[in-house]
Amino acid sequence: MPSDALELIGVTKAYEVGGAELIALENVDLNVAADEVVTLLGPSGSGKTTLLSIAGGLLSATTGRVVVAGEEITRLSARRLTAFRRERVGFIFQAVNLVPFLTARENLLVVAELAGRDRGGARRRADQ
Repeated sequence: MPSDALELIGVTKAYEVGGAELIALENVDLNVAADEVVTLLGPSGSGKTTLLSIAGGLLSATTGRVVVAGEEITRLSARRLTAFRRERVGFIFQAVNLVPFLTARENLLVVAELAGRDRGGARRRADQ
């Protein structure tokens, strides 16, 4: 049986803000199957971006484990996390993180080129 696309086990993310601890996520368990589509809904400040950033290896959990497609990323080095994001994760950020003079398609192709991916395959995926 194939592994889940994403598994969060007891994930907590805490920040120190002004000498006090702010809990952004507390003891989150989540399993997402490879063929499943999930929507995160909630008010501003509810932890949606924090959860996605941890799942994609942009942030580290304070406690807990994160497994993506069978690979535990919780304790990967910064270098290995960078490779993981480049090779395995796709992020679509809000407009502030896009190159403003490029189209959405061109922004996607820049990432593929930087990762050394096949240009033809990258063009097909960007067009989809």
